[in-house]
Amino acid sequence: MFDILRLPQPDATVRSARIVNCEGTIRTHKKLTSDTFELVVEITGETRLGYPNAGQFAALGFPGIARSRPYSFARNPKTIRGQGDKYTFFIRAVPNGEVSAWLLQGDKSGVEISLSGPCGEFLLDQTDRPMICIAGGSGMSAILALIEHAADIQANRDCYFYYGARTQNDLYCQELIKTVETLWNKDYLFKFIPVLSEEPLGSNWHGERGLVTDIVGRDAMEISAFRLSSASAFLCGPPPMVEAADSMLRSAGAGSTNIYKDTFEDARSPAPIIDNSRCVLCDECLFVKPVSDCIVETSGFQTDNAGWPTDFDALKPSKTSGLYYNSLFIDSSKCIRCYACINACPHGAISPNHSLNGTLRQPFIK
Repeated sequence: MFDILRLPQPDATVRSARIVNCEGTIRTHKKLTSDTFELVVEITGETRLGYPNAGQFAALGFPGIARSRPYSFARNPKTIRGQGDKYTFFIRAVPNGEVSAWLLQGDKSGVEISLSGPCGEFLLDQTDRPMICIAGGSGMSAILALIEHAADIQANRDCYFYYGARTQNDLYCQELIKTVETLWNKDYLFKFIPVLSEEPLGSNWHGERGLVTDIVGRDAMEISAFRLSSASAFLCGPPPMVEAADSMLRSAGAGSTNIYKDTFEDARSPAPIIDNSRCVLCDECLFVKPVSDCIVETSGFQTDNAGWPTDFDALKPSKTSGLYYNSLFIDSSKCIRCYACINACPHGAISPNHSLNGTLRQPFIK
């Protein structure tokens, strides 16, 4: 007779995870502007990061900081293959940010960190449509990687790259962008348009001024060859800029399926929520989560008077109910706000919005 207590316990680990966890060392730590840093990280452990694509990101874990942070690869990762596993990241300091304070303490070269990735679906589309790239702040990172990739493959497409900054002192990567322009397919146009919103009027700046989205909208009206409705748009940076650019593009006739967005959230942004009335437990969100315990399977919630989850009962394999009687829950204290789960969900069950059409959406508990 079998002794059920001696049988091996079920393993709750998702076997088909698309995320690799590895170790790395900061090789260089450089200040690019007053509030933006460049880190070059080399994979030093036995596990390699895999084959990230331009536009994707990794979650970086720093010593003494509880939660990892998501950062886009700031150069085309494909160009480093065969040259050692070194990856570049641009990190913008934010007020009272833990990572910001850590970086401001001094040179972190030689410090060991963790990396999880590659994550994200902000990729170059497989078309010959003109590229309209709009970035702000450290949103330079993913766009720079994308245009480097497009130059490497000699894409048959024009590219207009608009970058919004406050002043001339906030511009960086100018030489790298000039290199992209030199390498761009000679039969097509590459144009970089920096736009400064707070540059003093008496300075020597002769370029564009104002909000970057306003300049894009103006060019769409004034330049006959500039047709937003027939272009692919790539937006990367702070949420207000991305939202304004998205609205402007749609008003100008750009199709929603041709607008690709990478919004840079931080730990203070709301964590996504899972609507378990739509969730079919396909595990797609679990395959792409960059930290182990941000999404958990639960056998029940504790809720407040409004019906929102306040705590959860973690699933205990072989001890709680079967798979399809359980629910998934995003633990906001562990979530790093990378939103990879939102992009991965094929059923629209995960959202960063706490309301739908102005009405508070109640969590559905199976």
